Amino acid sequence: MPAEPLAPLFLPVVAVALNLIVVLFCARMRFTAPRTILRCLGFAALTVVMLRAHMTPTQTPDLGASAQYRFARGAVQIVWWLLAASTTMSVVRLYYAINDRTRQERFTLDVVEVVAYLTAAVAIVADVFDIPLKGVLATSGAVAIVLGLALQSTLADLFSGFVINATAPYRVGDRIVLDDGSEGSVREVTWRATHVLKGNHDLIIVPNSAIAKSKVVNASVPAGAHATVVRFQADPACRPSSAVSALRLAVESCVGIDAALPVNIVTKSVGWQAIDYEVSFFVASDRSTDDTLNVFFDAAHRHLEALSLFNEAAPSEQRSMGRRLIDSISIFGLLSREEKEQLASALRVREVAPGEMLLRAGEVPAAITLVGYGVINAATLRDGVAVDVMRFSPCEYFGESGPIAGVATSAEISAKTYAIVYDLPGAAIATLLKQHPELTHVLAAKLAEREQCGQALMEPAKDMPATTHGLAAWITRGMQALHGLHF
Repeated sequence: MPAEPLAPLFLPVVAVALNLIVVLFCARMRFTAPRTILRCLGFAALTVVMLRAHMTPTQTPDLGASAQYRFARGAVQIVWWLLAASTTMSVVRLYYAINDRTRQERFTLDVVEVVAYLTAAVAIVADVFDIPLKGVLATSGAVAIVLGLALQSTLADLFSGFVINATAPYRVGDRIVLDDGSEGSVREVTWRATHVLKGNHDLIIVPNSAIAKSKVVNASVPAGAHATVVRFQADPACRPSSAVSALRLAVESCVGIDAALPVNIVTKSVGWQAIDYEVSFFVASDRSTDDTLNVFFDAAHRHLEALSLFNEAAPSEQRSMGRRLIDSISIFGLLSREEKEQLASALRVREVAPGEMLLRAGEVPAAITLVGYGVINAATLRDGVAVDVMRFSPCEYFGESGPIAGVATSAEISAKTYAIVYDLPGAAIATLLKQHPELTHVLAAKLAEREQCGQALMEPAKDMPATTHGLAAWITRGMQALHGLHF
């Protein structure tokens, strides 16, 4: 039989060369859509040229043809199958890129890519090389058994990855909580593991087989706000009703808790050593969950202490309760016992109803007010809207800008709940500062710290220095000028 001429293969070979050039050119392109269009046009041109040359990709070259012809035709067919898999993947990637899901569906893309190239490999073996698949499958089956035994854990991770992607209990970007309490956002789901990025930027790599067997809490599904659930333990000597009341007041003390959404407090277990309570609330979208939790736990302990004091104290012991408030405030820690007794005797106790105004914006406080029970709220106007900036719990104080520096408050301070407060008059503060001038620095630093944390409760002068320590220094100078202090 005469040798098959190579002339019919000229155009297919040229088309293959052009496709290779297109592949190299597209690798340097930034945008997915133009790159995919060029790849499809090049592959379509190669297919048309092959069909016009009477070359079918699924047809084995004629054994009676020359070796050169069979080699060239086989090479063209191999390239066609590889380009078919590559072009298919380009189209699939474009689909996910248009929907902006390339990162979320990376595992799916990997699976499709493996299937596409595996199909191309099988077609090349069966159609181009004309090798019977039965023998290949028999050989590959024996190899698969050996590899399956050797890679048992890896295959478990692989198939668990298939299940995770098929059932989608979480997706890339979701915030999840693992069985051991670790929490973070899903960054990637690979063939073998799930990558979880914690809040401190540590990357947790969990094998898919392990995460498929464990309990995972998805904090991103369903969409919308999710409640924060915390456990709190109290002394069993404290009645559950009192503890629940203290926890409700603690919730009221947190500016970061969304008041429009429900709060739930449940007594979970009662034991000889402690009583467990579970509190669930919703953190406001513009607030930090960690900061809110810190405020909540601190307020919970303050309210529990206050409730125990008021429940145990008789009416004749109100003065001793004032002394306990003085002892609980750190700025008075340097005073002697007699000086603390003098301050406690100067306290004036009063009860305030919910919503009652204690200080108005622009008013100069005449006393430092100590909170004995309840919650006090401080709000300022921002763009004409009242915004809560701070709340005061038992053993906290406010209004110090007036007695110590003669500065007006910039916040509206009112009772959030029923409250009992103790006023320490400015005269007692003036006497204390003259006896202990070093307290000016402590009080100034505390007030400056509160202002610099964004909880603006006073109106500094417009000419206040803008240096790092300018606010504290300015308050100190005001205290010296007001009280005639000299160092």
